[in-house]
Amino acid sequence: MTVLFVGAAVFVALVAVAAMVSIYRRPQRGLLLLAALVPLHGVLAILPLPGFVTAWKEGLLLFVLICAWLRRTRTPHWRRPSLHLPWWPAVALWVVVGSISAVATIGLLGFVAIKVTFFYLLIIAVLWLAPFDDRDRDDLVSVLMGMGALVSFVGIAQIIVGPAFLIRLGYEYGRQVRTSGGFLRTFSTFVNPFPFGLYVMIALLVGGAVALAEPSRRRNLGFLCLSPIMVVAMASSIVRAAILGLVIGMIWLAILRFRALLLPLGLGAVTLAAVFPFVPELSKVFLSSNSLGERGAGWSDVISSILVHPIGRGLGTSGSAADRISTAEGVHIGGVSTNYQPDNYYVKMLLELGPVGLWLVLLWLVVALVWTTRLGRALPGRDGALALGVSASIVAAMAASLVATYFEIFPIDVYFWLLLGVVGCAAAQRGSRLEHSPYGLAVAASKPTSVNSSGS
Repeated sequence: MTVLFVGAAVFVALVAVAAMVSIYRRPQRGLLLLAALVPLHGVLAILPLPGFVTAWKEGLLLFVLICAWLRRTRTPHWRRPSLHLPWWPAVALWVVVGSISAVATIGLLGFVAIKVTFFYLLIIAVLWLAPFDDRDRDDLVSVLMGMGALVSFVGIAQIIVGPAFLIRLGYEYGRQVRTSGGFLRTFSTFVNPFPFGLYVMIALLVGGAVALAEPSRRRNLGFLCLSPIMVVAMASSIVRAAILGLVIGMIWLAILRFRALLLPLGLGAVTLAAVFPFVPELSKVFLSSNSLGERGAGWSDVISSILVHPIGRGLGTSGSAADRISTAEGVHIGGVSTNYQPDNYYVKMLLELGPVGLWLVLLWLVVALVWTTRLGRALPGRDGALALGVSASIVAAMAASLVATYFEIFPIDVYFWLLLGVVGCAAAQRGSRLEHSPYGLAVAASKPTSVNSSGS
């Protein structure tokens, strides 16, 4: 047993060294590796590893950032394309306001809240130093498609084996293993059902947009064939934020380009209308108003508290950040947190940073949405489809944030900033002329696509 353990440790060490060398030579590989591994983070819960291993993702990103800095191009910035991020001033101001708020109200522990809220913005810094090229962007889409399909199959498998088997594997009931109305809420390789459902939502929207733009490509065709299974897997997580986001995102894509999506949306609505009356347990799980009523009562209290705390109570006083701070203080958190969980990112920002913080979040969200939508029509080929898919994921995120603290759910935050940054790389490398041209949108919109209004 000892020999086997030592052999495994040596093998892992050799693989890690090889990966580090590869990342140093080309830092973009580090971000692709991060994108491929973060959906598997939840598996650590059943592995006999020390607790500090859970910080692998932060360590990897910092290592990639260092490599990107060391390997940065020496070409003057005015001779190379910059990273196009028109939303960055609003985000920068949000970071400043949030950081000051966290330190002023919580002290040194405020850095925990800063880390939870802003850490993965470092991805943008990596992309500024080592931008993704065409192949990198295509590889990222492949990673998203592949991992989305993989975790979906794992989720389906969890339905088959049942919660008792998962608990025997080492998962904890109430933390990873959860039920609703007698149904298992699948969590796949994630820490709980919420990131699983939201991750598959992102994969369906971004991967779906790219696949629909070029369905003759084998990778894309395979993804489209697997999409119904992924939808079922996502629904099995019983995360209403993911279902809401997927529907809104699909409607967005149908309006802008892919009219053919109206067919599965219509079929889905008809199927649900036909099934729910005969399976009351399902309707209770997905349509119950009890949870929404409880959230609404809490939100009313938050809005009332703004009169007492007009600049907010401080970043990190609610949600996941509050749980992390409690853990740093030595408080053990079991399956149910004692900290206030707003289950609404807008309410969370209003509570923590006041109206100014909420306004900044809405500002950069709207700017990012308008920007990616314009690029989705202006950029040619695969980059345009990717930008359009990212715009759909932003719309979905805005909808999901109404019933979830979307931007502090790992690894959803990783993918949000990564996808935005990658679109910025495409915009810079394709040139900003199309983005700012008054005729760019009309010209691009008139180009034929593989699945557009004429094909529905």
